[in-house]
Amino acid sequence: MRQRLLLSVSLLFLTFSRGVSQQIADWQKIADRPSAEKCATMQMDSALRARYPELGSLNEFEKSIQEQIVRLKKLQSTGRLAATLLTIPIVVHVVHNGEAVGTGRNISAAQVQSQLETLNEDFRRKAGTRGFNNNPVGADIEIEFCLAAVNPQGGTLAERGIDRINGNRANWSRSDVDGVLKPSSFWDPEKYFNIWVVDLNEPVGGGIVVAYAQFPSSSNLPGIPSAGPASTDGVVVNYWAFGNAEKGNFPVLRAPNNLGRTLTHETGHWLGLRHIWGDATCGDDFCGDTPPQASESRGCQKGRVSCGTTNMVENYMDYSDDACFNIFTQDQKTRIRAVMELSPRRANLVRNNLCGTNVAGKPVANFRSDRQRVLLGSTVRFTDLSSNFPTRWEWTFEGGTPATSSEQNPTVTYSQPGKFKVTLTAANPAGTSEPVVREQYIEVLNSGLCSDQTNFNGTRTVLPQPGGKGYVAGHNSLRTKAISELFDNELGYTNLSGAILRFGVAKAAKGAETESIVTITVWNARGFQNGPGAVLESKEVPLRTILDDVANNRSTSITFDRNVPLSGLGYHVGVELTYAAGDTVALVTTKNGESVFATAWKQNSRGDWARYADSLGLNVAHDITARVGLKPSVQVTTSAQFVGPGEAVTLNARGASIFSWAGPNLSSTLGAQVIARPTQTTSYTVTGSGLDLCNTTATARIFVRPGTVTGVPTTLPDQVLTVSPNPSDGLTTLTFRNTLRGLTTLSVRNVAGMEVLKQQFQKTDDGFERSLDLRTLPSGLYVVEVKIGAQVVRKKVVKY
Repeated sequence: MRQRLLLSVSLLFLTFSRGVSQQIADWQKIADRPSAEKCATMQMDSALRARYPELGSLNEFEKSIQEQIVRLKKLQSTGRLAATLLTIPIVVHVVHNGEAVGTGRNISAAQVQSQLETLNEDFRRKAGTRGFNNNPVGADIEIEFCLAAVNPQGGTLAERGIDRINGNRANWSRSDVDGVLKPSSFWDPEKYFNIWVVDLNEPVGGGIVVAYAQFPSSSNLPGIPSAGPASTDGVVVNYWAFGNAEKGNFPVLRAPNNLGRTLTHETGHWLGLRHIWGDATCGDDFCGDTPPQASESRGCQKGRVSCGTTNMVENYMDYSDDACFNIFTQDQKTRIRAVMELSPRRANLVRNNLCGTNVAGKPVANFRSDRQRVLLGSTVRFTDLSSNFPTRWEWTFEGGTPATSSEQNPTVTYSQPGKFKVTLTAANPAGTSEPVVREQYIEVLNSGLCSDQTNFNGTRTVLPQPGGKGYVAGHNSLRTKAISELFDNELGYTNLSGAILRFGVAKAAKGAETESIVTITVWNARGFQNGPGAVLESKEVPLRTILDDVANNRSTSITFDRNVPLSGLGYHVGVELTYAAGDTVALVTTKNGESVFATAWKQNSRGDWARYADSLGLNVAHDITARVGLKPSVQVTTSAQFVGPGEAVTLNARGASIFSWAGPNLSSTLGAQVIARPTQTTSYTVTGSGLDLCNTTATARIFVRPGTVTGVPTTLPDQVLTVSPNPSDGLTTLTFRNTLRGLTTLSVRNVAGMEVLKQQFQKTDDGFERSLDLRTLPSGLYVVEVKIGAQVVRKKVVKY
């Protein structure tokens, strides 16, 4: 009987404890306090994806699941799909504090066996057990679980499926489990379903967290360290909720979590199931045969009615007591089976002979890659999936660098276009595998370094706000603050130069003479459930531009002030809505149901983001196109968009090394910065060269107010703040003029609102001029603010 000692090093705990909310987590029930029960599943999934952005979004994975479900249901309808019984090997890491086996936290093998039997009864809908039901939609998932017979080195386990660990401490928080325990004790999640049984003593809402799990995902992605999602994949269960009190004398078990259903619920999450209420009021769990319900159930509320239906409180993915549960549905089965085919880590679990008495013989070579379709110059990470514990590997990569490798999981760069072969041979002391050869496995795209991305594919529609006035994708009586469209960026584009948005409604209180603006914003996709997170860039677009575009049935095209850095990750493009009487805009969307991927988001009046699908029951896509690339584009900024006739406007270009300008009344036609003095509304175009670019031109439109042409002003008008050059390398000059005197505060904030620079001085004259040095700050968008007395003036600046 093997026991291992896990040293508790306080410094190590401190290092990892900062990530308490970083681990994807699931079902959290509060022992003996059902009313205080609390689940942080979705929030903690979002936190994990924020920590490891290479994981992509849960929405991306949902898209793949839905596509796989459609395929499986078509096969089922034709009678050509017969489900096969799948068996998943389990390792139970029993974490104790030095107790004798079978005592306290060091639970017995019999208690582990009772839990295994319960899990199989529930997933097999076994007659004569609590796991059976006679519901017409009840399903035998046709998945069984076994206790693994061998350890990661291929040796026979003294206790099947049990790995005892002396954690050298009484109890654990989630941060310690995820940061210290799991990374030091996990077994390869491609071969084992890891379950940690611990004393999880973390107060939540007046009770203690019972368990949590990790959703399915890809593994071994580029940039994820060994302590990443692969090392945390599995389920954590409190020791007093693991096992079945009806199958033996296990004094540590505590009602109502004493019948083994905690692990059934968590394993459902681990296999891709959502909570039955969809984690929203009458939300969507993506299973059509589970009735909608308003929230989680408590106790065993049979007959409970919400969302117009009788709730399925017996479903394992609800929050009822253990004794109440008895059903997975047919759609939940289809979803699980789709995950077992789609998620590489889950699929590989059933391909290794770890439930038998021994593993012997030469390897059978197998592998996968994190991507098969890539852009020129991209890298691909290969993962060895060979069986029978190989110790040597020989890879050959046609068209790649390196061309060969002996690493187990190599990373390869592809710098020429085409479709390329990959070959792997694996070996161990028993022999060498046959080579596995995959022809045209990696496709490297010759084009696509610059692209337009859109989710819109349907009928152009302007949706009215249900139950209110205004529009779903625009101004409305609910005072929606912003709307956005999620872009997966699956090919890893690094720059966003502009966007094309089609508005279906545009109104202005002052008509064509309005000087109102509409703010187009880019967010990263690292907010709650891959919703909008931090602002990456914003652009003020005159409302009169949108009025003209709507009147002429065309889209509104914008160029951002800089190449917005995407870092190869997902992002949002959308509109921030400010409310002024008589001003209204609304974006065009697809008809409801024409989009199935829930990419449309909105921010309510309280500032909370949610998908349309969750908050409104609508599945649409906005008519927004993002202009992206791996190469830069020419950008242009202006010091003002509305001026008097002949008033000076500074135009700045960036993104190239050589610039030429076109338009009337320019101080020069060459250079990155020019001065324009338009006498009527005019567009100025800059063309860049000298670099390899996605878009070589950019246009700025200056609106000129009615009036007579004025000469060059000898002084700056009151309240004018200028920053020049802008954009710059960070060294720029700030000029401000007004009649006030006294203490003046100069501050600079980043897009997150954090103050990064602050200076104070006495203003003793009408004007002042200060050098501003931002060279030590990261490239990006900043806001300069000058405050004197009650007056505040702000200016947006860009550091490249």
